[in-house]
Amino acid sequence: MTIQDDQPLHTSPGLFIAQRLRPGEDLLDALRALLRQADAHAMALVSCAGSLTRVWIRHANCSEGTLYDGHFEITSLVGTVDRGGQHIHITITDGNGSAKGGHLLSESAVYTTAEIVAVVLPALQFRREPCALSGYDELVIEPVEEDRGPAASPD
Repeated sequence: MTIQDDQPLHTSPGLFIAQRLRPGEDLLDALRALLRQADAHAMALVSCAGSLTRVWIRHANCSEGTLYDGHFEITSLVGTVDRGGQHIHITITDGNGSAKGGHLLSESAVYTTAEIVAVVLPALQFRREPCALSGYDELVIEPVEEDRGPAASPD
């Protein structure tokens, strides 16, 4: 299957953000805060090295999250963040090297550090809407409206 010809190519310059999270901070809440602090509508994760002590993961085709308590290395963290939500996948490993992965959920606490690099895409805005093909809310990519100022009040 190839990309449909009617799908536009979305481009934007990028503004890279580097941030270190401290022990106890909520990983997902911190990622959402980065987007807000950058006053952006679209952000993608580039890299994260760190560890977690409490991790909530929603595994594939599961409706509920699974809690993991212990000490885990973050071996992968990828995804997109928008003002209304996010789609972030995480992989963690334990002291035996066993890996768990899926959707990162809130209340996942940093153990020693989380060294994050993210890229804000100032010319784009992400949002989610239902997709008839997948049955889920999926990413919609649009150019940022030129005038992001306050909305004009009706006369």
